[in-house]
Amino acid sequence: MENIKSFLEQNMQKILFLFWVIQPFIDVFTAFEIYYFHLGVSLGMVVRFFFLLVLFFYYGWCFKERKKKVLIYLGLLIGYLCGFMAMIYFLKGPGAILYELQNTLRSFYFPFLLMLTFPIMEQSKKEVSLKTYMFILGSYLFFIMIPTFFHVGFAAYHQGKGGNIGWFYSTNEISAILSLFLPYVMLFCYKEKNTKKMLILKMLLLFANIFCLFTLGTKMTIISLLVTLLVIGSVYVYQLFKKKKYKVIGCISVGLVLLVSLAIFLVPKTHFYKNIQIHLDFLGVDDPIEVIQNPDLINRFIFSSRLSFLGKTNQNYINASLLEKGMGIGYIENYATDNMRLKMVEMDFFDLFYRHGVIGFMLYFIPLFYSLYQIFKKPRKKDFTSLCFRLSLFFILFMASFVGHVFIAPSVSILITLLLANENGRLKQGKSTF
Repeated sequence: MENIKSFLEQNMQKILFLFWVIQPFIDVFTAFEIYYFHLGVSLGMVVRFFFLLVLFFYYGWCFKERKKKVLIYLGLLIGYLCGFMAMIYFLKGPGAILYELQNTLRSFYFPFLLMLTFPIMEQSKKEVSLKTYMFILGSYLFFIMIPTFFHVGFAAYHQGKGGNIGWFYSTNEISAILSLFLPYVMLFCYKEKNTKKMLILKMLLLFANIFCLFTLGTKMTIISLLVTLLVIGSVYVYQLFKKKKYKVIGCISVGLVLLVSLAIFLVPKTHFYKNIQIHLDFLGVDDPIEVIQNPDLINRFIFSSRLSFLGKTNQNYINASLLEKGMGIGYIENYATDNMRLKMVEMDFFDLFYRHGVIGFMLYFIPLFYSLYQIFKKPRKKDFTSLCFRLSLFFILFMASFVGHVFIAPSVSILITLLLANENGRLKQGKSTF
């Protein structure tokens, strides 16, 4: 036991760094296990929860700067989860336990991981570099592009629409990951020195990123791309105006015209554009303007019928007992009845509120509010790094509100903890990078 404790004290920061870097590879293994072996418990789940146990051990017995309030919070969260599962057992019976437990552990991975990694990175003498971010993103792009080129990847949709997600399982989760890293791609291209090798790397990364954003066939990635270009481009041009670099602005304007012309030619050939056409044809819509004039079409086209699921779940929550309103109605609605439903809303804030009630919802987001408070209370420079973090944070909150598969999906939430914990560490002076 002492040997393990000594090893973790000396290497925990490197282990944490390695854990973040291997996430794309874990997701690939998980996808193959689900598609070909149909296992109930994947290797990814085992590795991720084993790492969480290691973090618990490290923080409880090895970490010298542990805080009492963190331990109290962890105790309250574990207490709530035990109470929630006990409620499920008595109200729904033992037959619902396994399904409810799997979904609960998957959803609550984020608050546990964030609350444990945040203080470790805060005390760390190193921060994760921008190049490491690009390595993680590049791994995801590689495992999308290669299978797509050789036609050996998995389809993004199985009901008429087109799109490829490479060797991954969830389209929404991969879309979220690419979106939250997108501002940092722009930061990498802006910040790194323009040597010959670096210029080639930047061009390859940009091409691969844009290709994957369109090949997925989802709306969210394209919205993220447009918002990122608009925000960062506007700030950059504004800075050029302040420095009176009018020739550079002229070159950018010409490049923008060429880019728009190329987009007009290429976008109709992408899965993104074709999926919109397929969806509109399915809804019987000839003019896209009709969508924003009809609430039902807004629900079905923009929200993919999520508002319908939201209404049904909301009614079940209203009809639930006072205990369930406080603790949550769980992941199986109307259990053991003809109206039993497993379908989630797929809007994280709503799913967490309904599934885990007022108490669970409040406990869940304490680490997020705590981490954001710690980050934004520190002095900040108005630079591109700060802008990109805020933009990435906006995408995280936006996707969690309208698309889902962000906080409750470990493959995404693990990378959110990386961005939050590392941003907090970055704001401290005198740090080196991995």
